[in-house]
Order: sequence, then structure tokens, then C-alpha cells
Amino acid sequence: MRLVSRAGKRLDAATTTYDHAQQWNRIQLHTSDPDSVTAMSNDDYPLITLHPVADNHHRWVGLLVQGVNSDTDTDALVRLFGEFGLFESLGHLPCVLPLPQPEVLTPTLADLLPAEKVILQLPTAHCVNPAHATALAGFRSQGFHLIAHGQLASGAQLPSAVQALAADYPVDADIAGAATSLPGLSGPHLALHVNDGASFERACKAGFRWIAGNYPLHLATEKTSATSPGRAIMLKLLSQITGDADSHDIEKTLKQDPNLSYQLLKLVNSVAFSLTTKISNFSQAITLLGRRQLQRWLQLLLYAHPAGRGDEASALMPRAALRASLMEGLVRATGGNKDLQDRAFMVGMFSLLEALVGQPAAEVIRSLNLADEVTIALVAHQGVLGDFLALVEASESGPNEGTRAAMIAAGISPATWAAEQAQAFHWAIQISKEA
Repeated sequence: MRLVSRAGKRLDAATTTYDHAQQWNRIQLHTSDPDSVTAMSNDDYPLITLHPVADNHHRWVGLLVQGVNSDTDTDALVRLFGEFGLFESLGHLPCVLPLPQPEVLTPTLADLLPAEKVILQLPTAHCVNPAHATALAGFRSQGFHLIAHGQLASGAQLPSAVQALAADYPVDADIAGAATSLPGLSGPHLALHVNDGASFERACKAGFRWIAGNYPLHLATEKTSATSPGRAIMLKLLSQITGDADSHDIEKTLKQDPNLSYQLLKLVNSVAFSLTTKISNFSQAITLLGRRQLQRWLQLLLYAHPAGRGDEASALMPRAALRASLMEGLVRATGGNKDLQDRAFMVGMFSLLEALVGQPAAEVIRSLNLADEVTIALVAHQGVLGDFLALVEASESGPNEGTRAAMIAAGISPATWAAEQAQAFHWAIQISKEA
């Protein structure tokens, strides 16, 4: 299945990429080899969550797949990459695949995975065991990158096939020092479970260059006043659009902030939206795009950094885009109409306002003339949209019992959840390039 971006256009892929994806689908549908991957029903599909991995400048550099823990999940990997479209969703990014039980990766399964897009995260104890050196070298020769997860015992040696270490932060925070002292480890080293701004800073100073966790929701540098000039204008614009104000009044407000004007035109003309006609002024934007799309881009632009932030990207902007796209996809997958999909997108996008401005979301959205269903979902996590938001938020802590309970409450199957995550990341990854 080839995914389509939110703007309705397929992202181009290399010929070899397309052929590989088609090969997975054919193998899954037609194989009769008992050693090959077999079909799996939606009821049997495991709970899988996807998480962004960022560098120390907040730019997305990969995706972390969690939930593949037993030999019964091998079918899920092929289905996730092939039928559900994770391969195409990744774009230019690699996928970090933790395998607590490395025996899951049989030679047959390894042949079906896109080695050039997969980083295998294996237990350190497995990597240092001489009995596994040949197999590790074989995976490396296939194109897989290998990363050892966990503390390295004193005097232990990693094989040359392993090039980096991953640590559960802050429990294994000192692992970076050991990693940088080992000859031949090129990295980058990965810090996992980094869930606040202080931990992010410590992990970066310790030598980690790849970071995974919910730290973007708790970065003090992201929090700026909702009454700052640029953000106040954006909130006014959103209020005008939801209140069906005259187009001339909307354009007049847009022109009050030169930086906002620049950022908005840059965003709507970006690759993420795949427009065939470049937009050069706001009258054209309002006319050609329509208020619905303009409203979406303004929502996204709330999370953009102001000019002059150097190489640092917005940590929240792609996360908000991911939530919005995932919320919309869940509603669509369960039969919700276009209006409900739009409201779901808005709930996802505005669900990080509190992290953005450092004050309760209820205070920020009070002036936006939002539908009651949207407000209730954001403030109280109630209603259909509230259930979906609870699921999206719970998933950010991994595939645990809380996520499973939220999935049941929202009426979403694990297979539907996996498919919608892949599609939501397709768009959010493009947004991350502009963040």
C-alpha cells in the first residue's frame, strides 16, 4: 500500500525502494514457505508504538519502533513495513528496531526488511557474546547498522560490527563516557527515555547525539508567552477564521507581523504540502487554499520558532503535527466524517499549547471560538475526541498497559493503530524538515 500525504500527493521513492516494498507485499500475500512470514489477523496484531528520535538540535533523525518482543511478532514487522507503509513513511530517516530477543531476527525475516533503513538495537550482553559474532557480522554485511543497548561490563569488547551504544537515561547515563572511550565506535550514541529538559541537557553534555523521549513537552526554551506579538496575532487569526471573518480582515491581520508573513508563506510552499502552484501573497493563499487549509497551517505555525534561533529546530512543531495527523487518521479509520476529522486534527494540534506557552490550555483556547466538542476534548479529555487524544498521549510512554487500556476505550484495534501511526509519521516527517 502506497501512502498519500495530507496534501493528497504521493512522495516519490526510488525505483529500488518501490520494488522492495512490492516484494514484501507479494511475499506476505502469496508465500507458501513454512519458514517465511505468514499472514496475521487484525485481532492477533501486537501493540506497536512509534516514536521520533531527534538529534541534539531537535531535528528528527529516525523513528523508534517499540513492541516487537517475541517470535510471534515477526509477521507484524513485515506487515508494518509493507502493508502499513512504514517503509515509505520513513522517507530519508532510518528506523531503530529494538530486539530484546535477537533470535526474532531470523535470516528469512532479515531478507524481508529494508536493511539500509533499519538500525538493530540489540542487548549488549548479546553483542559481546563471541558465539554471536558471526551472525552480527552477517547482519552488518547485509546493510543493517547495529547498536548495543545497555551497560558494557568492564573489559568487555564489542565486535567491529557494532558501532554505537544506547542507554536508558538516566539509569545508564554514564554509558556515554564508556562509549566514547572505546576505539572504533563511530556512533551516534542514543539516549532513551529522556523525558524532561534538564535530562536532555545532561544527555547532550554526556555525549549522546540521538535522543528519544518526551523532553519536547518540558523544554523551558519552548515556553513563550501566549501574549507575545507574533503568537497573539496568530491566535487572533485563528479566532477570525473560526468566526468566519471577512477575507480582507484576515489578510489585514496577517500583514501586521512581517516574520509571521515570511514563516507562513515558507510553510505553505514547503515540500510537506506538495503544492503545484507557489503562493506569493496572502490574498492568493486565502483564495487558492481556502480557510480550512489556512487554519491548519496557522495552527502548525504556532509551534514554529521565531527568526534568529540559529541551527536549533522547533522541538514541538513536528510533535504537534504528528498528534494532529494521527488524531485525524483515527477518526477517519473509524468512519468519522470530514467535519469530525477536522476537529480531531485541531484537537491534536492544540493539545500541546500548554507545553508551548507554559500556561493551562483552557486559558489559551478561551478566545478561539472552538467547537464545544474540541474544547471538552482538550480540557477534560471527554467525548470521542477526548478518547482518541487520551490514546495518543498514552502511546507516547510506550506500548504499555496504559496505552492498551486507552486503545480499548477508543475502540481502536492494534492493527489499525499501527497503520495510522505509519501514515501520520509520513506527514510529520515532512513537517520536521521545515521545523
